[in-house]
Amino acid sequence: MLRDTDATVATVARKVGYEDSFAFSVAFKRARGVSPSVWRRQSADPNALTPV
Repeated sequence: MLRDTDATVATVARKVGYEDSFAFSVAFKRARGVSPSVWRRQSADPNALTPV
């Protein structure tokens, strides 16, 4: 959903079962190593730099 839609991170979080986007972001970062918004930017542009 992050890659294929323009839905906000909060909307994606709710659709996949999280009540709040913060909990989703924490779990996503634990699993992927980056926040959902950074992952989205990187998937759109593989040359995008991850903010420090």
